[in-house]
Amino acid sequence: MAFRTSRTIQNRSARNSAGRLNHSVDAGLLSAVHPNLVDRDDEDSHATLSSDSDSSSDSDGESTRFSGLEASFRVVSESIQRMEQAELEMAKAREALRLKAEKQRVELETELTQMLLQTQLQIASLVSQRQSRPSRKRKRVEEDEPSSEGALGLSLLQCNLLF
Repeated sequence: MAFRTSRTIQNRSARNSAGRLNHSVDAGLLSAVHPNLVDRDDEDSHATLSSDSDSSSDSDGESTRFSGLEASFRVVSESIQRMEQAELEMAKAREALRLKAEKQRVELETELTQMLLQTQLQIASLVSQRQSRPSRKRKRVEEDEPSSEGALGLSLLQCNLLF
């Protein structure tokens, strides 16, 4: 249990000697204490601070208090609405960026697939050309086979292995 001091015991009371609220959380709603609120910005306000006010001025004070509460709720709700609107716009921007990145990824993948298919087609055509040649008996003097075909085949095969 927490150590109690005289200070914590004094703070438990809802009002001080002047009749004012000690706790801002209460706002007069729980303790039934309604402080006189004067809207100094509003020139049409007829709320008075005198103690000899009648019941009509009490209703004016309550309406002033409720109009202040209404204005506070309006400000809070508008700020929440602006925050939600900004959040929605950020979500839309994130989604647009995600779609753009996905489109770019698909385009790069398509380009890579086309390169792979082109390489495989060149390898297949090179192999089919070698097989279609009639096999001849070799003479003692070997004819120089074009070394460029062999180098091309080897490079295409290596390229194919990379993918």
